[in-house]
Amino acid sequence: MFHVFPRAVPKKECERLLNYCIKNTEFREASMMYKGDSDASANYGRVDPRIRKTDIAFVTPDCQDDNRVNEIAWHFLTLANEIKFNYKFDIFQPVQFARYRDGGHYGWHQDINESGISPHGESRKLSLTFSLSDPKTYEGGHLEFYRGERPMEEQDKEDIRDQGSVVVFDSRDYHRVTPVTKGTRYSIVCWTVGPNFV
Repeated sequence: MFHVFPRAVPKKECERLLNYCIKNTEFREASMMYKGDSDASANYGRVDPRIRKTDIAFVTPDCQDDNRVNEIAWHFLTLANEIKFNYKFDIFQPVQFARYRDGGHYGWHQDINESGISPHGESRKLSLTFSLSDPKTYEGGHLEFYRGERPMEEQDKEDIRDQGSVVVFDSRDYHRVTPVTKGTRYSIVCWTVGPNFV
């Protein structure tokens, strides 16, 4: 279940935020959690490029542009929650700046541990992806949601891919980013945290 805000952030602001993030963050190769790992919300794990090939950096609220990224994320997370989800959450985790290039991809996965229950009493509820790149600057790199035998609607695919589009979805939903075959795809992602689903 997802909600798309098509082209919600103007192109000019996307370009400004993209330039800021590129200049002020330090990328590292992304890792991922594996079945049996204790906490799917942790910012560590093992690198496996067969499953995930992405560079990431974290955006911290240290200056005006950082705060703007956080404001955008929180605004659309809370708005989508009011429109569609009605989940209880209190915070969102640090905003992640992601770079997909040279075959960068992320196979089918969830943003929450398999049971949806964390031993710490809280877990991810909603996930957000905010597309910073102009889709004309890269090929591939499609965010897709698993829908069984039903393909995603073409309009949803286009809306999700557009620069400035924001998509909010249930963190339990299986999703992926298909391989980037040309250029570079940049996005902002983050997750809300609240009491375990019961």
